[in-house]
Amino acid sequence: MQKRIKAIQGQQVDPNPIGPECIRVTKIYDWVTLTNRERSNVTIPEECLDQITECLEEGNTISVTCSEVVAGRSCDLVGAVPTDIGVPGAQIVTLAFQVQINVQFLCNGAPLCSFVTPVGYVDDVILCFPEGTEINCQIYQVQCNAVYNQMLGNVVVLDVVICPSIRVEAEVALEVEARFCGPRQIIPIPEQEVACPFPEFPPQCPTFFPAPSTVVQGAAEYTGPVTLSYIEGAAATGGIAARQVFTTTPTGEIDFTALIADDCNLANSRIQINFLETPGATPTPMATPEDELDQSFTFTATDFNQPTPVGTNGLTVTGTGIFSPSGGVSENATFTLTMTDVDPVGDSATITITSATAIVTIALTDVTNVGLEVEVAPCSSL
Repeated sequence: MQKRIKAIQGQQVDPNPIGPECIRVTKIYDWVTLTNRERSNVTIPEECLDQITECLEEGNTISVTCSEVVAGRSCDLVGAVPTDIGVPGAQIVTLAFQVQINVQFLCNGAPLCSFVTPVGYVDDVILCFPEGTEINCQIYQVQCNAVYNQMLGNVVVLDVVICPSIRVEAEVALEVEARFCGPRQIIPIPEQEVACPFPEFPPQCPTFFPAPSTVVQGAAEYTGPVTLSYIEGAAATGGIAARQVFTTTPTGEIDFTALIADDCNLANSRIQINFLETPGATPTPMATPEDELDQSFTFTATDFNQPTPVGTNGLTVTGTGIFSPSGGVSENATFTLTMTDVDPVGDSATITITSATAIVTIALTDVTNVGLEVEVAPCSSL
């Protein structure tokens, strides 16, 4: 017998269909991370200094440690001014960073006394920062080392590395094709140490974020004793050349790091110099009361020009930065860095820093400065 089958009219309804949804999310317009190393001379409180003196007089040994007080982190927007680099919305953003550091002294390894002191700095960074967006600034890592020596008297030296992350964000409404979803099954985690890599974000301002590629890259690093040239003068029209006050050759400990166009990207560049003059050094010629000043300083590069190859194993790069003399006022400065990579014993790095009141020249070679490491490579070979 032949059956008469009637066609089904219409269609079944999907209980979870794909369709347009409007959501509000935080869009990242720009994102950078910074690394700043601050070396601060901190005065030890009198009551703590008395306990240190008593411990030493009894023939004991003093040591010191430092650590961050996490609740004391702050990162504040100071101001922003537009900059003409051909990118609409680009601004020079000034930020103030501060952390609280707990300093603890120990007598023969036993806790003796402690105190908390702030460490901070102000830095500028170029960001895609159009009207209607906000700065989201967070300090995600802090490292601290402390140095104490009886020759320093009532001072402890703190070497603090601060790593902030700065994002430019705004809440936006997006229409997406989506459907509701539920949780997935948990994936077991093996018993092992895990590390969370810092997240990356697609560039929002492609004309300068990331920076254009370079033709050469290099790196230099040295920590140890050094003697440098320090010419100090008066701020006047024409810079230091207007009137020289005195020239000295201070000796001390330096921490020098230069990274130029890492991965052939100019944005991956930094120069950080921390020089701590050996106490008691006497500058010679033209002895004046100013000769007795501590000639310790820090220098942080803020802007880099394109590096230029020098021969087949060297490079030269110029730019600007902040020069901060000990006990003085931070100044804008220019720099010129030349690096030569000649193995096994021909590495050299020379940097000249020029501010309104000083010219500092640091010449390093791996013969005189054992431990100097210099690497230079053309980008075409990578």
